[in-house]
Amino acid sequence: MAKGPFKNKILLGLLSAVTVMFFFSFLLVPLYNVFCEVTGLNGKIYGPSDFFKKQEEIKEREINIKFLSTVSGAAPIEFYPSVQNLSVITDTVSATTYIAKNKTNKKITVSIVPSVSPGLAAENVKKIQCFCLDGDIVLEPYEKQEWPLRFFIDSDLRKNVNDVYLSYTLFEKDREEIMVMKHEH
Repeated sequence: MAKGPFKNKILLGLLSAVTVMFFFSFLLVPLYNVFCEVTGLNGKIYGPSDFFKKQEEIKEREINIKFLSTVSGAAPIEFYPSVQNLSVITDTVSATTYIAKNKTNKKITVSIVPSVSPGLAAENVKKIQCFCLDGDIVLEPYEKQEWPLRFFIDSDLRKNVNDVYLSYTLFEKDREEIMVMKHEH
């Protein structure tokens, strides 16, 4: 067993490593966003839509949108789309919702990471209103929220793409202990 100053160096080194790992975990989502932006992987969508600026001839076609949801880790939250599939016409605004429910007596803060597949379709999915653009979202104990999603598919979408997957992954960021009594009637 180490004695004296050597023992303190080991302890200091271990505490430093744990502290660095803790703070690095908070950097993972921003680092992932930068990675996706630089490489173009994962079909991330950036910036506001230019739907209302478009003055070109509309080339209508029907696209099948499939909505997916994932809860990262063991977060005690129900998260699902209100509809699984939606047929939309290009350059036409469509709307749906996602539903989230906190299943605990604690206030939970979450963040949502969107993804589009196939990745080449990402630049043609234009979100007008999306809960994923609002930053962190707080769910009170046992609260159920309905989150809106308004979007359109640009008619410049490649002709060989007929199905687009909109996927959202929910990450728990913080859980706050609150004294709440669950009432059952």
